[in-house]
Amino acid sequence: MKPVLGEILVVPDAEAFAEAGAKLFADAAMVAPDRFVAGLAGGSTPKSLYERLAVAPYRQQIRWSAIDFVLGDERFVSPDDDDSNLHMVRNSLFDRLDHEKPRIHPVPFEGLTVNEAAIAYEKTLKSLYGSESLEPDRKFFDICFLGMGDDGHTASLLPGQPKLLDEKKRWVLPVTEGRPESRVTLTYPVLESAELVVFVVSGGGKRAMLDRILSGEEREVPAARLRPQGRLLWLADRAAAGRWAD
Repeated sequence: MKPVLGEILVVPDAEAFAEAGAKLFADAAMVAPDRFVAGLAGGSTPKSLYERLAVAPYRQQIRWSAIDFVLGDERFVSPDDDDSNLHMVRNSLFDRLDHEKPRIHPVPFEGLTVNEAAIAYEKTLKSLYGSESLEPDRKFFDICFLGMGDDGHTASLLPGQPKLLDEKKRWVLPVTEGRPESRVTLTYPVLESAELVVFVVSGGGKRAMLDRILSGEEREVPAARLRPQGRLLWLADRAAAGRWAD
């Protein structure tokens, strides 16, 4: 079967999931020119692939100092909080790179409101990109990992939130409804400005939603609405892939 949206890579288990995700990242990073911008997903799903990148052979193969890391979304908490996506990525990857450090662009927090943090992060991204507007022939991300929730949300683009889902100009928005804590999220314009978007999806709880998206039955949930300028790949384990593993 061929998905209605993008391509799918199905792997058998958790170990293969981490290896496949790490290899996708490494393959892109090792052929890139001087500028390489990577978007990172939060949550528990991508943790194992970050840990895989932090050990041989990838830790030695990749030019970490040439990479700029951007978060797809972040809970509006201290970077040291256990619920922080940055905290998870630091523990899984960044703090293990003892020989060469990448450039990390965290969502600002201290002394700011969530709206001020979103505005500040957008300025950071525009400075990194070198322009106030996105250009069709110059993509922001070389690779961008995104997760998908059981409800079809991605980053912190949540179902039933038109202010988030219909935004066409802002690159970053505050999220103050739909979740217990406030968040900061990238929006479609910048997420779609990518050479490669990789949705990382694992576990049986994601199977029904993934199946509806890949078969074209679900077109309005946030993950199904993403249309990157480059390649779109769904990396799924067998539990999440269901009949797409056949």
